Amino acid sequence: MRNLLFIALFIFGITTLNAQDKTAKDYKIEAADAYKAKDYAKGLTSFEKAIELYEADGKTDTTLYYNAALCAMKIKDYQKSVVLFDQSIGFDYKPCKAKLYKVSALKNLEDYDNMEKLAVEGVETCSKYKSKFNEVLFSHYLKQGLEIFNAAAKMQADVTPLASTDAEKYKAEMEKVKAEFNNSLPLLEKAHEIDPADENCTKALKQAYEILEMTSKAASL
Repeated sequence: MRNLLFIALFIFGITTLNAQDKTAKDYKIEAADAYKAKDYAKGLTSFEKAIELYEADGKTDTTLYYNAALCAMKIKDYQKSVVLFDQSIGFDYKPCKAKLYKVSALKNLEDYDNMEKLAVEGVETCSKYKSKFNEVLFSHYLKQGLEIFNAAAKMQADVTPLASTDAEKYKAEMEKVKAEFNNSLPLLEKAHEIDPADENCTKALKQAYEILEMTSKAASL
């Protein structure tokens, strides 16, 4: 029994020693292998360990932050991926792709204000990925715009019966309806500017213009 205990402790000691002997490069290779095997949780842990060891030696491997961020995205740890992509951008390592992925992470976090700001920045500074950033912006503007537009349309449907029963109240309520349709315009117009060919956007925008009696704008669509 003592011999078995000694052997177990000996093996544990060797394993611990080997783990302590791992270098940053060893962890980097381990992380890359884990990523290829689609073991993204292990990949993230190993990339972070490599980062830790490099930083302890006052060194920086800029590739690690980007690849660790990709692993974090894969396991849906979006908050961590944002931090890591920021570091990658700060080191100017694949900054445009890092921004594009960060935009996706922010979308998943429902941080739409920062998502929009970064996507606009991407359009202006990353010509290679301009269309992809615009896709994100178009989807965002159209979705937000249609939410307001549809709410206004429902308000209009609820108010319409008043036209034949209480003209004054109908007029007052329609002013509220028009205010809501007007609130949808900035978002729908931004979406239309990005993709003028989208039928859903154009139809909603034209209808809003007509309700708001913006006849010249409605005719231009």
